[in-house]
Amino acid sequence: MRRSHIVAVLSLTLSAALPVHAQDAAAGEQIFRKCTSCHQAGAGARNSAGPILTDVVGRAAGSVSGYRYGKSMLAAGEAGLIWNAENIFNYLFNPTEFLRAYLDDPKAKAKMNFSLKAEQDRHDVIAYLSTFQVAKAPPENGFCVTNQSELTHVFAVDAGDEGRKVEELGPGGILCTAASDAPLNGFVSVFESAEHDEGCSRLITAGNIEGMIKYSDFDRCEWTSHAG
Repeated sequence: MRRSHIVAVLSLTLSAALPVHAQDAAAGEQIFRKCTSCHQAGAGARNSAGPILTDVVGRAAGSVSGYRYGKSMLAAGEAGLIWNAENIFNYLFNPTEFLRAYLDDPKAKAKMNFSLKAEQDRHDVIAYLSTFQVAKAPPENGFCVTNQSELTHVFAVDAGDEGRKVEELGPGGILCTAASDAPLNGFVSVFESAEHDEGCSRLITAGNIEGMIKYSDFDRCEWTSHAG
């Protein structure tokens, strides 16, 4: 979408801001019970057989303090693996095969031997884990956009008369509107770089965080939404 055309987006219905994949955090909470023998998330969470999953979406792999990771996971983190929604989705299908593909190492091995084969189960678990993004809460009556891809892009948040902010975000980065006395609705946008005027935009309502999972020109980006 051209920057000169972005204002026209505001005339569209906010129903267009639905995520690409339907996600059910409540269903994800039920599915996550299968994971609680090894993982914890939320207030008071501690490392167990697996690392804490609070704030996992957008986190660098192998980065939780105090947890003893396997060699392959540490190598993936050093190679730049970020736990965006897409990578979590693929990892949950087959953890060891994911690491072998990411590292291009047939001997790589994940400590986690559990998997979720059903696509909807994986989407729902990601939605549930996204509710524990304590470090990424939107400002009062505002909204945010996060870079959940593995590349750096230019992001913008636009709240109409309340102003527009533009910033280059690396993987896991976040950009938010300012706090406001009244709820702000607007849109978030992403461009491949500062030199590009084609990109993607998405309508958003106050109190929400919009994550860009995978960039593609001409409004073909992949997004995932979760409440702040």
